[in-house]
Amino acid sequence: MKKSLVVMLTLIFILGIAGTAFAANPFSDVPAGHWAYGAVSKLYAAGIIDGMGDGTFQGNKTLTRYEMATFVARAMTKEEKVNAEQKALIEKLASEFKGELEGLGVRVQKLEDNANKIIFSGNARLRYDGQPKKPAGSSAIAAAKNINFDLVAQYNIGDDWAAVVESEWLRKIDNPNTSSDSSTMMATQHEQQYVTSGKHFLVGRHSYEAGYGLTFYSKVQGLQYTIGDDKANLVLNWGHTSDTAIADSADFKAAELVVSPTGNTNIRADFQRIQIINEGYDKYYGIGFDTKLGDLTLTAAASKSEVTTTTEKKTASFAQIQYLNADKAVAHSSDFFVAYTKIPNDVVCDRDDADETYSSNFKGAKVGFHYVPMKNTLVTVWYMNGKVIDADSTYNVAANDKVSYVRAQAQFFF
Repeated sequence: MKKSLVVMLTLIFILGIAGTAFAANPFSDVPAGHWAYGAVSKLYAAGIIDGMGDGTFQGNKTLTRYEMATFVARAMTKEEKVNAEQKALIEKLASEFKGELEGLGVRVQKLEDNANKIIFSGNARLRYDGQPKKPAGSSAIAAAKNINFDLVAQYNIGDDWAAVVESEWLRKIDNPNTSSDSSTMMATQHEQQYVTSGKHFLVGRHSYEAGYGLTFYSKVQGLQYTIGDDKANLVLNWGHTSDTAIADSADFKAAELVVSPTGNTNIRADFQRIQIINEGYDKYYGIGFDTKLGDLTLTAAASKSEVTTTTEKKTASFAQIQYLNADKAVAHSSDFFVAYTKIPNDVVCDRDDADETYSSNFKGAKVGFHYVPMKNTLVTVWYMNGKVIDADSTYNVAANDKVSYVRAQAQFFF
């Protein structure tokens, strides 16, 4: 893989040397009026670049992986001066050029630590979900006060192969006993068990989000294969669903195309086909995009269903504007978002893994924020207000009944 020196210049400049004092620029081909003059001067002062030895910088020169690794190695010596976000970027670059760095005699401690055969990770979560507004006589669609503990164990087999097992422990806060009464107990279960090889191959039980999750975001048992790279890739799934309400082990096929024309934009198109026993096939289509414009992230998606139980083709839609981006690795980072959602029941296949499953059969607005009070801790608060789309006898609600939902949540990652 080759990159231009201009790209490497941009990456290294991000890595925490913005405070370095300017130095006299020794490169004749980067005059004072050049767009990169300030960055080049700081890089030279920091000792990260020294030019081509003939008084030129040659910013359009193509670099080999070995030359890029040299720049990364120099940036690594500045790690004590960077923040957590910048350090994470350095570690990502070090991972990419691990082999070349070892050839340079550079020890990457974090990579050595992660080379352990078994790695544990996960999170603990406290959640309150409430329903401030609901129709008279209806039961609560969203009502939860629970604690969740999620543990992921990864066994590194070798040659990029790994086995992953995820288990979840979930209990109600106000009644955490372990009696056999299902009304007072919540689940302890294995969420995922699969074997994977890098980014391309996965087999087993895994969570799959189609597109932006409007129609399908749940567990699949089977094979997933990804073709392509970071610019464009095709994700294929063959297997069975885990939702017995659809059909016991219903045949599931899905395809998703992801195109990234720029580093800040993704375009997704997805398709799922579910075989309903003795009824034929249900089909779901989706398309959407997300793009980052400075501190703003815009996301929009739409989907359509063709189900065997009705001749009507229904559509779902989602749009969101987010300001900033909370990163759990960066203390005091935060974001704020406003969204509009419209998801009729008939357009949904299975959304059991969605952040709030009750956003199905709902149309309305959502506003909220994320905040990181300290590293690896994430606080989430949001409010949804809108209407029920279709009548639902399970909760005793009628079409166009007004409803609202609220969430307050804290997660602790390890």
